[in-house]
Amino acid sequence: MALDYFFTPRSIAVLGASNDSMKLGYEVFKNLKEYGDKVYPVNIKDEEVQGVKAYKNVKDIPDEVDLAVIIVPKRFVKQSVIDCGEKGVKGIIVITAGFGEIGAEGKKEEKELVEIAHKYGMRIIGPNCVGIMNTHNRMNASFVMNAVKGSVAFISQSGALGAGIVYKTIKENIGFSKFISVGNMADVDFADLMEALADDEESKAIALYIEGVKDGKRFMEVAKRVSKKKPIIALKAGKSESGARAASSHTGSLAGSYAIYDAAFNQSGILVANSIDEMLSMARAFTQPLPKGKNVAIMTNAGGPGVLTADAIDKHGLKLANLEEETMRKLREFLPPMAAVKNPVDMIASARGEDYYKTAKLLLEDPNADMLIAICVVPTFAGMTPTEHAEGVIRAMKEVNNGKPVLGLFMAGYVSEKAKEVLEKEGIPAYERPEDVGIAAYALAKFSEINEE
Repeated sequence: MALDYFFTPRSIAVLGASNDSMKLGYEVFKNLKEYGDKVYPVNIKDEEVQGVKAYKNVKDIPDEVDLAVIIVPKRFVKQSVIDCGEKGVKGIIVITAGFGEIGAEGKKEEKELVEIAHKYGMRIIGPNCVGIMNTHNRMNASFVMNAVKGSVAFISQSGALGAGIVYKTIKENIGFSKFISVGNMADVDFADLMEALADDEESKAIALYIEGVKDGKRFMEVAKRVSKKKPIIALKAGKSESGARAASSHTGSLAGSYAIYDAAFNQSGILVANSIDEMLSMARAFTQPLPKGKNVAIMTNAGGPGVLTADAIDKHGLKLANLEEETMRKLREFLPPMAAVKNPVDMIASARGEDYYKTAKLLLEDPNADMLIAICVVPTFAGMTPTEHAEGVIRAMKEVNNGKPVLGLFMAGYVSEKAKEVLEKEGIPAYERPEDVGIAAYALAKFSEINEE
């Protein structure tokens, strides 16, 4: 993967590593110690940092250094970049703020840092960022807690928002493969990272939080190429005049007219999310194969969620599949007389895991259905286990194995957690709200459509 020295470095130096738990340099080094014994603290005062031998200068480290994290006061950043260049460092993450986001003078200083880096053949992520993570090798070069391991690469122009989303996904057990806070994008930008992630097998989808881009033409060219290989989902901030003004003062970026961005996203094959939850719901869907059409089969043990999910898919231009008469006849053979066998198939509350297996199998085999949404309001009565419904769906998916995507909607809060874990382990994304599974189904259908063009 391009830029691999950022994500799989053989060794890392932390300039500004600290013993003071009140400083960011403490958190960054503490997180990176999990990566292994090739992480070196650089501190001009202390002989040791968190029990590890420290060096006065990155050039004193008796080992090659692939990646350097700079978290020193702003007045020392320039010299730190020069020292890294002389050491032969390949990639630099500048966490320190106070550059392009504060105005013209800061932009000038930022530009100088990039010129120095390029002189030595280095690339910079930042400045004014919170760092990066690769959950697949436990490299956390940030001051944010470890994200859950997963398949979505998340690139955020806002460090604090990015960190907040990481914490949200930890709570909801949603996994990231990579997390990259790009900050001011003085050097490495969205286009560079999309290009690098296009061939990353650990990342099934790329999610972007965007305030503004600096080279729109290159962004579109790269996105158009990458979106043929891998879905890109963008959440654009600064749609309004007030939001655009806020974005400018935040990262020094020009938010521009949202209509222009919207057109650019559509032309580039980028899927557009309108909220954080939409972005995450869409990105998570791509652990499943792409559907061949827009016809959705819905199975449920409660009528209300089935109706709401039907509304959700309809809102996004998808349709309820017209089930074959033979499918409905076979459903009647084992479902209770009060069950509804037309789509959505309502198996009623008494449905057990075996009913889920048989129903999912029939719906996946129906030629009129392009994808399946399996809904369960997990029951806590009649001796039912929290996972039997999920296991029934998984068994059917494996047995039919015809490449149709399956999405789960398991609605019972903590009661359904175990069932959702079982589904997720098999690559079936499990959602809690009809609107989330609806936008996920849309993302799969839309990306399939894009790839046919």
